[in-house]
Amino acid sequence: MRFVRIMICPRALGQFLLVVIMLTVSGRSLAEEQARDEAPAPESESGEAADATSLGLGMLPPGSQALPRRAELPDPGEGLRVVVGPSARRREPVAIPEALCAEGAGDACREVISVLRNNMYLSGYFDVLPAKTYIADMSKESLTNTSWADWINVGATYLIKAEVKGDDPHDLAFRFYNVVEKQAYEVARQDREGVARGSLRRVVHEFSNGVMEVISGTAGVFDTQILYSVVTGLQTKAIGVMDMDGHGARILHGGSSINMLPSWAPDGNVLYTSFRTGVPSIWLGNKRLARDHHQYRRARFSPCGTVLAVSVDRGSQSDIWLMSPEGEMLENLTNSWADEVSPTWSPDGSKIAFVSSRAGGPQIYVMNRDGSDQRRLTMAGGYNSTPEWGVGDKILFAGMDDGHSDIFTVDLEGNIVRLTQDQGNNRDPAWAPNGRHVTFTSNRDGPYQLWIMTECGRWQFKVSDQSQVSAPSWLR
Repeated sequence: MRFVRIMICPRALGQFLLVVIMLTVSGRSLAEEQARDEAPAPESESGEAADATSLGLGMLPPGSQALPRRAELPDPGEGLRVVVGPSARRREPVAIPEALCAEGAGDACREVISVLRNNMYLSGYFDVLPAKTYIADMSKESLTNTSWADWINVGATYLIKAEVKGDDPHDLAFRFYNVVEKQAYEVARQDREGVARGSLRRVVHEFSNGVMEVISGTAGVFDTQILYSVVTGLQTKAIGVMDMDGHGARILHGGSSINMLPSWAPDGNVLYTSFRTGVPSIWLGNKRLARDHHQYRRARFSPCGTVLAVSVDRGSQSDIWLMSPEGEMLENLTNSWADEVSPTWSPDGSKIAFVSSRAGGPQIYVMNRDGSDQRRLTMAGGYNSTPEWGVGDKILFAGMDDGHSDIFTVDLEGNIVRLTQDQGNNRDPAWAPNGRHVTFTSNRDGPYQLWIMTECGRWQFKVSDQSQVSAPSWLR
């Protein structure tokens, strides 16, 4: 008998996910459940979307272990944007005063500071101190002259200053200080000239990335984007994209069909599954890759971009295949009686994680890129799905727990860590490019919306009010 060590991340926090069954199709195969999860959801008599429990998907098969749970947490109260779990490192207090602003640049100054404060908030590393508590006289301060005592007395450990000159284009300057040590840090791209008004957000994001690199050793991801699928009608879904902070949301691929399961191609194009020809097929931008009548689910480019791993139903069940970028089917990697879906590549391209029903219910498996050495990773829970491979051989997945779904990680040794619990229903996890954040969807505030959290779930933030979103994919 194999014993599996299950760990619970001490810094993570909790929430719950309701698996939504979205497409009305016949049969109950795992591949069809995945398609159903990605299409507009039927409603029950109460108006709520049907959940996994009502369909019998939350049951543990005989012999399965329960997924790890956290200790009970106190009710954080209403109105809090940040969900807090036990035993976590506290966020570092940072003060970000109003910008030193040239005459006529008021709107630009307000935008710069608003974006900067939000970035530091979303980092999960900093606690942005309320501006109303500041006591420093900014008329006597400059970028380089600082009244250290005034900032220490309001509890700041760090201080970020900004200066905006000119009237479109602007000259921007930032400085990042450790108040306690009275030290200035050199940050990449802290001085910028000739910045057009429309580029202010990008420039602030780039500076914020530098702040995170200085403080943590890993650059931030504030200038990245997240793909997602969103319900646009009774039987239509579109592929959208937004900045990681929720700004600039727009539709990329829509129309009168269901478009779902997006991911990024190496050249920045969008890979996704679409029903626009009547059956689910793989598309790259406006080009159809799969040229046959079979039913395709999720597809992912390998890290080097030379091949795709796709889930395709070519008869009675679904397998993981390799496909060329031109759409040629190369090799069946799983070739089993069970359903296999949701392929995801390891960062070095040597392995593929996927979901298989060969154990009686969907579980996370891993194999070499040639299909050899297939083995099960998740030995707990009865319904584990949507794996996403990240930095350091950590694989995100959504797991059913007592009729709900939460987000977990599993490593190659089978060690499972819980990231969400007791805060609504959460699903569709995806890693940030640097492995420091996770994006996911949650219905804790009503319809499913886009959230991000730090890598172990300690700090969680809603980044968009757009509802009925699913399957986010962070730009790698």
